[in-house]
Formats: sequence, C-alpha cells, structure tokens
Amino acid sequence: MIGVGAMSLTLLFILVICTLQVAATIVCVKLYRKWITNMNGMLIAMSLAMAVGILIGTILGVIFHGDLFVSTFYSILIGLAIGFIAGIPLGLPAVIDGLLSGLMGGMMEAMLGDMVAMTRPNTIINIMAYIITMILLLVLYTVEDSIRKQGNHTIISFFKHPFLLLFAITLLFVVFNYIGPLDFNVPTKLGH
Repeated sequence: MIGVGAMSLTLLFILVICTLQVAATIVCVKLYRKWITNMNGMLIAMSLAMAVGILIGTILGVIFHGDLFVSTFYSILIGLAIGFIAGIPLGLPAVIDGLLSGLMGGMMEAMLGDMVAMTRPNTIINIMAYIITMILLLVLYTVEDSIRKQGNHTIISFFKHPFLLLFAITLLFVVFNYIGPLDFNVPTKLGH
C-alpha cells in the first residue's frame, strides 16, 4: 500500500479541516432546518456527499493502489453515509440526492486515485483537497445565507472576511505542503 508509512502534515490538515466543515454544515442544517428551502437542502446534501466521496475516494484510491474494489467500496460507503446524514433533517428528496451523489463521488474518485497513485499521489490529493475545501466553504456560506434570508436570524458567521479566510487556508496548504511528510515508521531493529 502506498502512503501508509508516511502521513503528510497536509493530509492531516486536509482531513481535519474538511471534517470540521462537514460537521459545521450538518449542525447548522440540523439547528436551522426550518429556514432552509427544499432546493437549498437538496443542494447541501448533494454537495456534502459528493465532496466527501471525491476527497475520500481520491485518498483511498492512492492508499489502496492496486485494490480498486476496496478503495471504491469504502469511499462509496463513506459518501453514502454523509449524504444520508446530511439529507435526514431536510427530507426524503435530499436524502436520495445525497445518497446518489455520495455513490457517484466515491466511485469516480477511487478510480482517479488508483490511476494517478504511481505518478503524483500527493499532488492529486492536495489539488482535490484544496478544491473540495473551497467548495465546502461555499456550501457553508450557502447554509448561512439561506438561514439569514429565510429566517432573519443572525448566526455566528465564518464569512465576515471571506477573502482573509480563503487566504489563510491557502497559506496553510502551502506551508504544510512545504514541510512535507511526517514519518510514522518505527524501526524494527536497532541501528536501522
């Protein structure tokens, strides 16, 4: 398996930031579901499931290079789970949309991760993660905007200074990518 022995700081940052974004979006949707329109609800469930399926599919495709069944299976399951969880508060159409998007995202990107695993695995993961991070920021902004417009509620906003937020995330990606991998291999014999 490729990439199991060394986990880059960038990959850890990617997983943490995307998990926080998905969790924040799901919590906002759960708390303020009355003020989210059906169309925005379907968009949110679809976007979250597709984004997670794409990101996890790419990562697992690289990690399980050569075993496309395992990477596809796990990325589809994770995408389906996120689509289901994100769609539950918003109704059956959002659940169906989330499930289908998670299925498609996990399946497609596991193939991509498997195909590019030998050439530039870190590059494709970083590119996809950066794009997914920005898309998840837009989804979270859509949730906040829908709540603000429909319910006239003021919620804690992550977007008072959106360009500063985008600049900070971009800077962190560059810095963590520059630092490189953290080696978690433990030598088995003394002197190696």
